[in-house]
Amino acid sequence: MTEKEKIGNYLFKLREKIPSKEYNKPHISQQELADNHPGLTKFTIGSIERGEGNTTLDKLILFAQGLNLKKVNLFDMQIDVEKYIKELKEK
Repeated sequence: MTEKEKIGNYLFKLREKIPSKEYNKPHISQQELADNHPGLTKFTIGSIERGEGNTTLDKLILFAQGLNLKKVNLFDMQIDVEKYIKELKEK
């Protein structure tokens, strides 16, 4: 398994923990996540989860926001998701 695939697998497992609100499925689908979080597409989510694409920090933060994560740890640094989104919108 490549490092990109490890990241994608980790994100997929996080998505599996979020219940679907719109579909009769045990967890939120890629489409539902994309539909409810501007900046994400089903293609982007799938590409990240399969470990195929080189994603940006912006996309990873949007993914985290879509999964209702408040903080994420990267390189032993904690990133405040809400603050990052606010700063992104202010650009």
